[in-house]
Amino acid sequence: MLRTFIFDESKSHWIEEENNLLSHDICAILDEANEIIYLWSGPKNKKGKFRKGYNQVKQLISNFPELNIQIVMSKKNFPIEIKNKIGVLLETVNLGKNKIIKFSRFTTIRIYSISIIATVILPIFSFINLSTSLFWSLSNANYRVSNTIYDIWINNSKIFYFIIVILFSINIIIGLIESESQVIVFSLFGVILSIGLIVFLNQGIFLFLFQEGSTLTNYLISQKDITLFLIQNLSVILIYEIPNIYKLISFFKTYRKFIF
Repeated sequence: MLRTFIFDESKSHWIEEENNLLSHDICAILDEANEIIYLWSGPKNKKGKFRKGYNQVKQLISNFPELNIQIVMSKKNFPIEIKNKIGVLLETVNLGKNKIIKFSRFTTIRIYSISIIATVILPIFSFINLSTSLFWSLSNANYRVSNTIYDIWINNSKIFYFIIVILFSINIIIGLIESESQVIVFSLFGVILSIGLIVFLNQGIFLFLFQEGSTLTNYLISQKDITLFLIQNLSVILIYEIPNIYKLISFFKTYRKFIF
């Protein structure tokens, strides 16, 4: 009987795993019948992690006191059934002929899955916040709004965009770690355009030409100006929102089995 274990570096111990194996992993396959552990290191694995895993093999062996286990690390000495076992595990990361998924770490897959959802949802919330201006009091084709509500309206949107910039920056770091160019490019668009929107919104009361009858505490803004403002914001959001929605869908199609 063959039993498969993968080294969890964050917890510094071996976890039994029979389904998924990434190119970043260290895998120990225990052949109980022949009392041998075959230690496999993925092509993207780092030497430091391999040393940690090797040092913890004794802990794994201690779970089988009835066996006199030997360790084999050279892949050329792996028997065919061990090579086949590894091949089957690695097939779970194949997307087609000679095409392999680019993410190689469970940690980055799970962090990115949360971050990409947030970066898709938050711009929608931000635009909903901006669209609340359509519910302001309307008279003679002008919206009336108090200075307090106006300031909250602008500041809430800036907060949304600040959070979006942070999330996209996290995605860029993940993309660099995993050498995933699509993540880097799409996230870079998000950072640049979100910063542009923050700078735009930072104009505050100078965003609009207030209409006659405005006071220091109540502003009158042309309905046409509000409509144009919303269209401008929506257009910029869609430039980075559409590629990231596409990335969200393709990412979950590929990596959902590693997330749940």
